[in-house]
Amino acid sequence: MSEKFDVVVIGAGLGGLSAAGYLAKAGKKVLVLEHHAVPGGYAHEFRRGKYRFEVALHALDGAAPGGWAYPALKELNVLEQVSFKRMDPFYTAHFPKHEINAHADIVQYEAELVKNFPHERKGIHALIADMLETFWQVRRFGAEGEAGIRPPVKQMPVEYPKMLAAMSISWDEYMSQFIQDAELKTVFSTLWGYYGLSPEKLNAAAFIFPWGSYHLSGAYFPQGGSMAISRALEATLKKFGGEIRYRQTVNRIEVRDGRAVAVETEKGLRIEADVIISNANAPDTLLKFIGREHLPAEYVQKVEAGKPSISNLVIYLGLDCDLRAEGWQHHEMFWSDGYDIKADYEASIKGDFSKTGMGITYYDLTDPGCAPEGGSILNILSLADWNSDNQWGTGGNLENYSDNPQYNEIKNAAADMLIDRVEKVIPNLRKHIKYMEVGTPITNWRYSRNTGGAIYGSEQSVDNMYFNRLQAKTPVQNLFLTGAWTFAGGMSAAMMSGRETSRIVLGYLDGHPAVLMTSPQVMLDEQAELSSNQAPAKSVTPQKTDVPLTNYQLPVIKTIGSNLEIDLNAIGKPAVLLFHTQETAEGAAVVNSSLRAQDEYKNCDSLFIANIVDLHSVPKLFRGFAEKAMKESYEKAAASLPPNVDPASMVLILPDWDGSVTKTFGLKDTNKTAAIAVLDPVGNLVGVYQGESVEVNALALLKKV
Repeated sequence: MSEKFDVVVIGAGLGGLSAAGYLAKAGKKVLVLEHHAVPGGYAHEFRRGKYRFEVALHALDGAAPGGWAYPALKELNVLEQVSFKRMDPFYTAHFPKHEINAHADIVQYEAELVKNFPHERKGIHALIADMLETFWQVRRFGAEGEAGIRPPVKQMPVEYPKMLAAMSISWDEYMSQFIQDAELKTVFSTLWGYYGLSPEKLNAAAFIFPWGSYHLSGAYFPQGGSMAISRALEATLKKFGGEIRYRQTVNRIEVRDGRAVAVETEKGLRIEADVIISNANAPDTLLKFIGREHLPAEYVQKVEAGKPSISNLVIYLGLDCDLRAEGWQHHEMFWSDGYDIKADYEASIKGDFSKTGMGITYYDLTDPGCAPEGGSILNILSLADWNSDNQWGTGGNLENYSDNPQYNEIKNAAADMLIDRVEKVIPNLRKHIKYMEVGTPITNWRYSRNTGGAIYGSEQSVDNMYFNRLQAKTPVQNLFLTGAWTFAGGMSAAMMSGRETSRIVLGYLDGHPAVLMTSPQVMLDEQAELSSNQAPAKSVTPQKTDVPLTNYQLPVIKTIGSNLEIDLNAIGKPAVLLFHTQETAEGAAVVNSSLRAQDEYKNCDSLFIANIVDLHSVPKLFRGFAEKAMKESYEKAAASLPPNVDPASMVLILPDWDGSVTKTFGLKDTNKTAAIAVLDPVGNLVGVYQGESVEVNALALLKKV
């Protein structure tokens, strides 16, 4: 007979341990199954002689009140078991013309930036002020959510505008609102490597939120390394009756009647559970353990589209010298030979380690005792790609890869390049090496089973963060996800993810709604309901014209409410396109009424009028609600028409989600003033107008048709 638990958690990374700990504290019978022999995932250590090597952690953000990590550390009793040391400075950034200390005191850090870039003084002040306000909005969003006083969903764009704006643009776009100096942008973006994408691709919020946590609530290092956190979470789990079984690699989740009923491991262990939480990578969880046949096709496409984040190359050095005694005073130095982050990133993808940016981490300063007396621990890190050099010389054959001569040749050559470069700042480094290990993307895969050796889950791009990322809930009603693949990369983010997932699971098990700090699941549920209730599009064959369009090319757009597909290139009658946003909808309605009041335009057969609603500034998160509002407008307008009038032909609301149709006609600021474009029957542009008395100008343009 199979064993039975309330909850089985796959993977003892920080996300899985956090979720398991919260559920055990809530009285649930919890089992964690872990592939490795120890807990932690990337929050892990290994030893060589008297040297203790930290696998991944450089700095934990916000271990003090107000920081990302603090709630989980406090509530899961980690702060009672582990001491944390705040780092000051947080890091040092070395560039050809600048060496900047990121002081713990944010005002002191700001002053150092101004000292090095005096011509950008006002921009630096404005940038940091806006980032802090953005961070406060995130904290307010979380605190008010947990307190049950968060404003209604429809008010969120007004209540949290900076938070939502940051979620919708790149880090480079965000910076460019305040500063222009390219070298300053690079210096200020030093932590981009913590998030795995260059500024033009990285989601702005993915940079700002942890930045605020680091600078306001501290950059900390746990005494004993990240493994101390993992062991503390393990102890808390066991204290409340939870269990962990190691070297149990899950390879299947049994699904029956739409529910996940059991997990199976490579060793033949089968465990039944009411709920299954996976901290394993999402692609394997969903496509291998569950299987495509149990998931909606659109969901499978979303999983497959989630590109894994970049990986890394790490050189772990145990030295027989005391670096501090020789004058090295940096816990973390980021070293770059230039100011082109995009080039650094591309060098990482290509495996050109002579040109990549580097992180040089000296652990003895923040974690005394990691090396024996007179010794030091030094890690050298560069981002690296899974596919570099034909998958690091393996050609995709990972069986006994560590015995592959080509793999070892490529790995050691890459390590030599980085050590050569570090010797320029730490002379004679090689002669002091007592122990050396080299970790590659394949090493990461071996221990974590993360697709592509990913270190941040799926990449943290503009369109793949927060509510656009995979969520804790899955189409399998009692299967939930946690960790970097759903929330964000980083150790504090993993613990927060476990906290959030545990609350959703408790709501599922106990029949009450989850109260979340960050992810407003009710918003996602409401949008999902909107999507599922949306009727399929009615195909309409437009009237074809003999004369091709000469001015522009417009898309086929599905109307809101009536679900007609309108080809704006082939309308076949005079047309007036009314351009507006939700703010200027009333002005567009006045124009519509004025035109239909004319005898020659009362019949929709004689004049086509459509509302083009510019929605490019609406974050993707709120598109469902914008669609709902437009649908309500359609229904209200349809109800006001005479019984013999077909609303599908008279009330045409076309969403311009990316603003491309509005831009085609050269229109701007339609949130201030509605505008029109008039087309003749064959689709040629007669004229465009935006300003006062729009209805008068619309009639004047129609007379030219």
